[in-house]
Amino acid sequence: MDKSLMVGIVVLCLLLVLPATVSAISVTGSKYTGSIAPGGTDTHTMTVSIGSDENPADLLVEVYGFGQNMDQGYSAVTQANDASPYSARSFITLDTSSVHLVPGVEQSIHAKISVPANAGPGGRYALIYIHALPGKGQSFTTAVLVPVMITITGTAPTVTGSITNLSVGEVTVGQPITVTTTLKNTGNYHYYHTVNTVTVSDATGNPVGNFSTQPSAYAIIPGNTVQYTVTPKLQNLPAGTYTVDSKVLLESGTVLDEKNTTLSVKTNYIPPVTESSITLIPASAGTLTSPDGRYSVSFPQGAVLSDVVVTLKPYSMDKLSPAPSGAKLGATSFEIAGLTGLLSKDATVKVTYSADDLAAAGGDASQLKLSYFDAAQGTWVILPTQVNTQDETLTTTTNRMGVWAVMVSASTSAGSPASASTKASLPAVLSIVALAATAVIVGGTVRQRK
Repeated sequence: MDKSLMVGIVVLCLLLVLPATVSAISVTGSKYTGSIAPGGTDTHTMTVSIGSDENPADLLVEVYGFGQNMDQGYSAVTQANDASPYSARSFITLDTSSVHLVPGVEQSIHAKISVPANAGPGGRYALIYIHALPGKGQSFTTAVLVPVMITITGTAPTVTGSITNLSVGEVTVGQPITVTTTLKNTGNYHYYHTVNTVTVSDATGNPVGNFSTQPSAYAIIPGNTVQYTVTPKLQNLPAGTYTVDSKVLLESGTVLDEKNTTLSVKTNYIPPVTESSITLIPASAGTLTSPDGRYSVSFPQGAVLSDVVVTLKPYSMDKLSPAPSGAKLGATSFEIAGLTGLLSKDATVKVTYSADDLAAAGGDASQLKLSYFDAAQGTWVILPTQVNTQDETLTTTTNRMGVWAVMVSASTSAGSPASASTKASLPAVLSIVALAATAVIVGGTVRQRK
């Protein structure tokens, strides 16, 4: 059968199995932050609806414990696992456990909150989970968690936190350094807009960089543990031992806790490539060079058929696909973005290899190769590479851009990169169709307040 016909049939089948309509739940009253005295009650009203052009649907409404992931996002905790002394799950009674939605018509859900007389001080917490009824009706692009945050009136909140762990990722030349701070809310009350600040100092105590996160969008709930990640944009660091000091601060500037650890730099550290761009035009040659001169891409005249902005940017080794059989990744990776297809003429890519690249090759620079990741085929292409040990550079030519890495390999990949088909294979087409279908579904997602 003709391949284009096969693709058409598959696309048609995919369209037939996709839901005719996907719905996004709209919710008002998506958060409760009231104050209730011991022995008192309150009622929280939520309204839910779907668009007037969607199909009728059924929802479940349930009360869960208030959990939190390491990335600070909220998570629902089942009754069996809800052991928090600050749980308000048992305080809440819903007037309904399910809702039938008619398009364009709002439905109300009432949650009665009854605080026991012996509730204790601080805050109490639960989540109301609104989601599609399994096995019936619509496919939903949103399931809504409604935070319930109760302040117990007349009691003194305790606002404390403890850094339980501070870790520094592996220090590799040309790769970002990641500092991860783990904090537990050890008090009885939540806090918003916390900030993690990280200071890196040399052996003499002189700061070489100060960095901080954006204020947290989520509240940190008592008893829960979360993480803050800072990627310090450090400049060149000589080999040596450095001190990393981490603090977590409240919105008021009060320090919840502080902890420090050491950062060991074994070879002179060079930061990741700084993002830079160039506008290529068909009539002229152009060279895209990183500010530190360690990376360059030279495009000949006529390499592109129309004006295009090409960007050189960092790309973390953590995101790279594994090296092919018989090869291993070095320590350098980057991305050349902005080109959606092949160049009309080969460009010359030149990269200064690092001490860590050389160490990965066991000190044998001849084993170092430049390679790009062929996303359509899902494989690395290891290119014929000229190695200059005098200026410690690797040079190759290709008409493909994308994600690049220094690879340790005794040989190049079979086949020329220029011989790769410019037409998408059948699996690639199916992937594109699947992604398009996913985009349709995800496109209806409704954001909610945290």
